[in-house]
Amino acid sequence: MRTKLVLAGLGVATVGATLGGIAMAADPTSNTVAPYAQAAATVNANGNIAQKTNTVTSVSNPTTGSYCVVLASGVQASKAIPMATLSNTATRGSGVRVSRNDPSCPANSIRVTTSTDGAVANQPFYLLVP
Repeated sequence: MRTKLVLAGLGVATVGATLGGIAMAADPTSNTVAPYAQAAATVNANGNIAQKTNTVTSVSNPTTGSYCVVLASGVQASKAIPMATLSNTATRGSGVRVSRNDPSCPANSIRVTTSTDGAVANQPFYLLVP
């Protein structure tokens, strides 16, 4: 009987922790928790940050379709293997590319470029640095 109660209690605690984590990650006014990532961000088409980990210091949109995501000093962009994917609100036919320490961006940054039908265009995206 004790075993069943303990297991039931653990199940409730797990569900509560999971739901709490989802609510925390969805709050755009605070940093996102991404426990297995060095850095992560959700970026709107205009370059505004919707969500980010505390290791993303800034995002800029210097030209159409080009974004510079500056990382904190604890994350080395030169050694990172960044991944970017378009948000589900991106225009159909859009593409995304990612590069490290591009000369058009500040030091220790990830450059994300987006396009639609082969032409540069601002599109929303997710960035992950595992």
